[in-house]
Amino acid sequence: MLFGRRKPGFAKEVELKPEEITDEFSDRNDPARQDANPKIEKKEMGDRAQAVIDGTAVSMAARSDESTHKVDIFDYMDSLPEVEDPFEPSENPIIEDPNEEKETDAQLSQEEMLAEYIRERTRAVQLTPKKPLAEEEPNLDVMLENMRSLESCKDIRSVKGQKDECFYSDEIMANNYAMIAMLVYEKDIPHTIAQIVRHNCKIYPAPTPKQYFTRHPFYYTNPQIDHALHMIEQNEAYKDIKRFETWNKQTYLYSEDIMTYKYAHALADDAETDEGDRR
Repeated sequence: MLFGRRKPGFAKEVELKPEEITDEFSDRNDPARQDANPKIEKKEMGDRAQAVIDGTAVSMAARSDESTHKVDIFDYMDSLPEVEDPFEPSENPIIEDPNEEKETDAQLSQEEMLAEYIRERTRAVQLTPKKPLAEEEPNLDVMLENMRSLESCKDIRSVKGQKDECFYSDEIMANNYAMIAMLVYEKDIPHTIAQIVRHNCKIYPAPTPKQYFTRHPFYYTNPQIDHALHMIEQNEAYKDIKRFETWNKQTYLYSEDIMTYKYAHALADDAETDEGDRR
């Protein structure tokens, strides 16, 4: 015998023949436990678990005397022997000073709260117009002046339109987009078209296709654009805005104060050729 004589209480050895080995290995198929009754064992385990839950669990000796008593957790804790703490006390114990004031989060100033409100609207791709703010806060100008002096509010910028001034955070929204958003906010289509055409001629430089204004963030309809172009032609303030057609009959706009007709036409023709090649 490999491990010596079997001690009392161990299950008897059973020799299995190859044909007696099953595909499933569990206590149910263990020949050494064939004398056990699974139903009885399951019931006993359930009774023990319920006794623990009910607080009526007792020792084996008490069970043999067929007497049970409910265990009180506090009586049990009192019955435990006192044992010294094996861990030594800390050399540098932390002692709280009752006179020391605990740190609290500093409250935001009114200017900082306003700046955070502007940032939240900027995250939602919205400018914050000044007029509605002034209706709610009589001292708005003083608050804005104080806000501009705070280092924590350096990201708050403003863009002025014809009718109002709007605020935004330049850490969230690009300055160029804020300018476009201001034009859209004021809903003056002729002014918006003229300003965008001038901006594109100066910055890129490039003429602006008419269909540019049917897209985000303008979403103007063709009748709205045609009406605005007619008003631009009648307004002396927009006399520099001109339009022409490319080789494939696409309408483009440019500012003759910034760009010549020949240059604008060449850029537009090249753009339409490249667009045709991509199609």
